[in-house]
Amino acid sequence: MSFQSIASVVSLSVGSVVFGAPDYQGIVDEHLSPLIEAGLIPGAVVAIHAEGEDSIWTIGTMNYTDDTPMRPDTLFEIGSVSKLFTGVLLSDSIARGEVTLDTTVDALLPEGINAKDKDGVEVTLRHLTTHSAGWPSMPPNAVYSDPDDPFAGYSREQMFRVVSNAAPKTVPGESFEYSNFGVGLLGTLVADAAGGDYEQLVKARIFKPLGIDGITITLSDDQLKKLAPATQEGRQTKHWSSMGSLDPAGMWVADARSMLDFANANLRDDDDELDPVLKAAREPIGDSPFGRVGMNWFQALDGRSYWHNGMTGGYSSYLGVNQELGISVVVLTNGATLVTTGAGEKIFQEVAGMDVDPVDLPPMVKIDPDFAARLVGHYKSQYFELWITNENGRLFARITNQQALRLAQDADDPTTFRYEAVDAVLEFDLPEEGEAGAVTLFQNGMEIRCERVES
Repeated sequence: MSFQSIASVVSLSVGSVVFGAPDYQGIVDEHLSPLIEAGLIPGAVVAIHAEGEDSIWTIGTMNYTDDTPMRPDTLFEIGSVSKLFTGVLLSDSIARGEVTLDTTVDALLPEGINAKDKDGVEVTLRHLTTHSAGWPSMPPNAVYSDPDDPFAGYSREQMFRVVSNAAPKTVPGESFEYSNFGVGLLGTLVADAAGGDYEQLVKARIFKPLGIDGITITLSDDQLKKLAPATQEGRQTKHWSSMGSLDPAGMWVADARSMLDFANANLRDDDDELDPVLKAAREPIGDSPFGRVGMNWFQALDGRSYWHNGMTGGYSSYLGVNQELGISVVVLTNGATLVTTGAGEKIFQEVAGMDVDPVDLPPMVKIDPDFAARLVGHYKSQYFELWITNENGRLFARITNQQALRLAQDADDPTTFRYEAVDAVLEFDLPEEGEAGAVTLFQNGMEIRCERVES
């Protein structure tokens, strides 16, 4: 998993359903146990609304290193599910007359900063919220000084420098390209137009009217204690401290109860003054290769279900709602894997009364600890340094200024390991006894030898 992938997108379809007396814990276990057994997540919390009732279910543990069970009130980074709140803030700002979907980015930028257009077509808020602005997924001028906390400190000035210097790659409105940068810009500009701070505006305009207090960006000391440990591919990593001006794209932290309250608010069609705002945010106003797009909501292929998923460096999530069936599903995990999306989709379908098979994943195979100890260490080439670690029975390789990536041992040659996330191989020079003296990286036709650095 690259840290540049905060979320990916898929689509689901819900057929005809028959409600019975479902075993929700059994459904959760069936669809999330494969992720735990594969070492992708240590645990999860799932919140479900169906047949007028709410329920919260847990599975797994807080971490790989102990047996502390997952708690229902655990907090998680929710990644790109955060975009739903930014879409609702846009909808609310439109209802208040502060902006329109056709307000241009250029009109909202600070004085003296002008946004580039493409072939005379200016980028609007409609383009940003439907991922059709033509700007890339990630800011091209981000400096990833810490690969485990990659967007910390990304400033407004850096963001505005992109829009003023880089024209969209495609004509705005003509094609879909999922863009975290675009939604970060959207939230920043809408908050500026409202004259407030993005986080505080979302809390005051959305969460307070809904009675929700368990969703935040800024964490108190007590909330930090409730935050699940971040993990990635079987190893513990760091939670993200901030995304700076990209916060609107993926930095919210939440518990399952609060997320279910938000999801359930999207099932209502009452006279509450926020309901029209929520409904307008869901209404499709754009297209994508896998369905229609609202104000950051994705409409499933059945035309009745709405969803989003998310992932940060140590967490992944899924949220789906279907107003016609009266169901909501929230899945929060403390493992960074896009497989959570597939599992969440299947739980949603099961809650809707369908019978679907769980995701098919190979179980995690742990390396012999004595053999791993001979490989673990610090290596150095003329181009970079390389660290090999053994974490919870799996080997990881980290190159200078990059994330640690999980390795899979070759079935025929125990000294050969392939990267699971990229097309690359490591071959260790291992004597009959003792530690490996060197390791060679094979990637893109290159062979780079790294010698062990004595500690």
